[in-house]
Amino acid sequence: MAVVRTSSSSSEVGGYEYTFTETPHHRYVCNICIHPCRDPYLTGCCGHNFCKSCLDDVKKTENPCPCCRNEDFVTVVNKQADREIKSLHVMCTNKERGCEWQGELNELNNHLGNIDGCQFEDVKCSNECGKMLQRQYLTSHIETECPNRKIDCQYCHITGEHHFIEGEHKEQCPKVHLSCPNQCEVGSVLREDIEAHRKECPLEEVECLIECGMVLQRQYLASHVETECPRRETDCPHCQITAEHWFINEKHVEECPKLPLSCPNNCEVGSVSREEMEAHRKECPLEMVQCEYHNVGCEERMMRKRKKNHEEEKMEEHLSLTKISLAVTNQKLDTALKHIDTLMIALDQTITAQELINVVHDVTTVISAAQHSVRLTAKSALIKSGDQVCPVTMNITEFTQKLQGNSIWCSDPFYTHDKGYKMILKVYPDGCGDHKGTHLSVFLCLMKGPRDDELTWPMRGNFNVKLLNQISDCEHRVRLIAYRYCIPEKHFRVTDGIMANGLGIRKFISHEDLHRVTPTCQYLKDDCIFLQVNKL
Repeated sequence: MAVVRTSSSSSEVGGYEYTFTETPHHRYVCNICIHPCRDPYLTGCCGHNFCKSCLDDVKKTENPCPCCRNEDFVTVVNKQADREIKSLHVMCTNKERGCEWQGELNELNNHLGNIDGCQFEDVKCSNECGKMLQRQYLTSHIETECPNRKIDCQYCHITGEHHFIEGEHKEQCPKVHLSCPNQCEVGSVLREDIEAHRKECPLEEVECLIECGMVLQRQYLASHVETECPRRETDCPHCQITAEHWFINEKHVEECPKLPLSCPNNCEVGSVSREEMEAHRKECPLEMVQCEYHNVGCEERMMRKRKKNHEEEKMEEHLSLTKISLAVTNQKLDTALKHIDTLMIALDQTITAQELINVVHDVTTVISAAQHSVRLTAKSALIKSGDQVCPVTMNITEFTQKLQGNSIWCSDPFYTHDKGYKMILKVYPDGCGDHKGTHLSVFLCLMKGPRDDELTWPMRGNFNVKLLNQISDCEHRVRLIAYRYCIPEKHFRVTDGIMANGLGIRKFISHEDLHRVTPTCQYLKDDCIFLQVNKL
């Protein structure tokens, strides 16, 4: 069967642009549009067929016959050719979509327009939603997809178009079940009842009854008024005066002489009252003090407990500084003695007793300082290595005593790397915060370092803190402490005091796991634990 495709579409102007199953005879073809004629007209001059619409277009600009150019041509309706053309067999215009229909041309419109006809023809939705779709999908669209289909509201049961019921109406329907805006345990509430519910909802935010300006959930209001409101009356727990809570905790706390304060050096003494703090700092082993050799040029500062080690480690350096200072002293001494000689031999001048006393005092002071420096240097007998650099390993002895005494243990200072940041490891054997009494807590704290001017701030980096298994080289307890974010009191250079607030892990290890002993793992042995700090 020959298939002739004249065009992919058809219009009411020009010939038939369909796919014919057989090639139409040339006598049926319009000599203007070259398609089988629509409403064919026959010319009396040359006997050719033309589409009526094609002839009408030609007559607007030309008068002669389009074929023989006869100026007096006459045309008549060719009904026989029209019947024969319409009896030709064509394929459905939706053949490419899958329609297999073939039939006479005069049956095509019925095939395309009939509801039982071509299922691939594009039709408009009968609900006037404007959707164009193939006839085979129309029923499904009308029943389940069309926004103009009629449905009932599942809450109040009124009927309306789908887009209205699911849109505007649903936003206003009084019977719609809504979640409490505060997400309370009541579950869902009808829209018409929501306002009444909010007046009782335990999670609704309300203002404090004492007019402190606080807004909080209703369930916490009673507790707030009794235990949290800044305007409630309270007693200072240290000196027992009575005033509004905000005053006790904001102004009075800054001057209360009985307030227990943590040692600024976080030493093991725990807390000391404000009125006793100065006396404590004069004895605190973690207080930063000057080297005994500062008068000869040593500018380093260290914890009081490290002072002796520092003097031993820096013995040669101190000796060198002392020699330099002694040389300068001797030079000054020589100058002073020469000055005395000059005064004594000046017969034409009289030296007063006060002048002589002043000179002798200066000489005595210089000699005494030099002798003191020499004595301090002589105390050092060993030269030890400098401060430790990560990774560092440290041990905490008499652990049970520290645990029961609720004390804080601090390591010796160490550096993150050569010429790096200075830090210490602070350990709370009995935990801190919400985990006090249940866990061991560890924190890394930045300290003032000798090379802080050369380093980049804020400090960033990751550290592993490892609790070592003392009976096997496995099952170590390792936790990450990450200096990733710019929290000033923890990451920035220490300028106020000698140590920053710690960054660490409150739940480093539970007391139960710490004391557990297995055939392959034991963290606490001989009342001692080992901790290791490593920079990643």
